[in-house]
Amino acid sequence: MIQEEKTLKVSVCVITYNQEKYIRQCLQSIVDQETDFDFEVIVGDDCSTDGTRTIVQEFAERYPRVVKPIFHEKNIGGHKNFYLVHQQAVGEYIAHVDGDDYCLPGKLQVQVDCLNKQSDCNIVWHAVRVIDEISGRRRDAYLPWGLYPKDGFKRGDLLAIGSVGCHSSKMYRAKCRRHLKVDFEFLDFYTDVQHIGNGKGIYIHEVFGVHRANVGISSFGNKTRQILLNNLDSLSQQFPSYRSKIGSHVFRLFVGDLIKRRSTLGLSLRLLCKVFSMKIFYDFIVTTFLLKYGKRTK
Repeated sequence: MIQEEKTLKVSVCVITYNQEKYIRQCLQSIVDQETDFDFEVIVGDDCSTDGTRTIVQEFAERYPRVVKPIFHEKNIGGHKNFYLVHQQAVGEYIAHVDGDDYCLPGKLQVQVDCLNKQSDCNIVWHAVRVIDEISGRRRDAYLPWGLYPKDGFKRGDLLAIGSVGCHSSKMYRAKCRRHLKVDFEFLDFYTDVQHIGNGKGIYIHEVFGVHRANVGISSFGNKTRQILLNNLDSLSQQFPSYRSKIGSHVFRLFVGDLIKRRSTLGLSLRLLCKVFSMKIFYDFIVTTFLLKYGKRTK
């Protein structure tokens, strides 16, 4: 039971919009977590028009000292909802769960134990079980061992590779929270780069959550790729010392767009020209080596 907010170890941030089909299972899976620490659940409902708000309110009444709802009076968009909810978190560590995903037993405890033991670790992800909402198929999704650097992921690795873990599998240190610009859409990759700071990220090769595929922004295809390219553009300005790593990432996207003739080809080409340097080819080779062997070249 929560005693005082200042003693909270973890804040679990849940973002939801019109997810009455899933939000009950999501919230129940969080409040049922068995831990040796106190935690809160902050739920940001982005002015849902279905029964989502009613279900969130039900949980707030059943667990008044744990579940803390934020009901927006008008739709503000997923990226602003994310930012506002995470800013309300008071825990030492912050976990994120999308309203259409849910947790498996042991999730919070395992991630907290990992962060407690490794002071230089700022983010912890874990493997997830993926449910395809269209086909109904289920599979356990693990990060390939070859992709995993033995000393953990660094900011440069994320900028060169992209997303490492499912957004709903993420827990990070609140002290690494940055004032994110919210005047544009961003992906979980963008926040990972911000939150990893000068430390590292660890990926746990055990399934502690369930992710629903083909739901939400992940099902938007080229729109997601466009957001990614825009995020990389912003990151190249925020972290100029990593520009060649970002360039190697953009180069991979450009080649993919060229081969598959995607509508984002023009955008990726313009960004590639903007961040281009001869060093991106070196970083491209280094990243390829990391993807294949799980370690960086000297």
